[in-house]
Amino acid sequence: MPDIEPRISDFSHRIQICTQLDVVEDGSTISLSRVPAAKVWAKVYALPHLPSFVSPYGYAIKETANRVTHWVTLRYKIDMDFSSAAWLYEERLKSPPRWYKVVGFYDSDLWITLHCHLVEKSTKAIQPRTLLSGKDGTM
Repeated sequence: MPDIEPRISDFSHRIQICTQLDVVEDGSTISLSRVPAAKVWAKVYALPHLPSFVSPYGYAIKETANRVTHWVTLRYKIDMDFSSAAWLYEERLKSPPRWYKVVGFYDSDLWITLHCHLVEKSTKAIQPRTLLSGKDGTM
């Protein structure tokens, strides 16, 4: 069980908080795009009694989309508001990048803990796409 009051040294994961947008491309085609809203340091805690099963293609399998597999704690920012369109992207140094879907959250005066579901863990995971980037997430 993670500490209720985390230490700053616990925030060792670099996370991009993203929102999902519907983008109309050529008049009739709508694509979903995850656009970064903020880049923050976070503490990621994998729930040991709820392991994730990842397919060879990098996607989570054998679990429902609302199943919480990770808690992600970050410093509370008054200008951040989380909704059902929130996604997290974590880029790691020695393992594949990960996409988490935010299922819910709770907050206190100093911290906000996001209840997340691991959706994808793959070297082929597409980076968050800014409005100026191409379809593959690159500039």
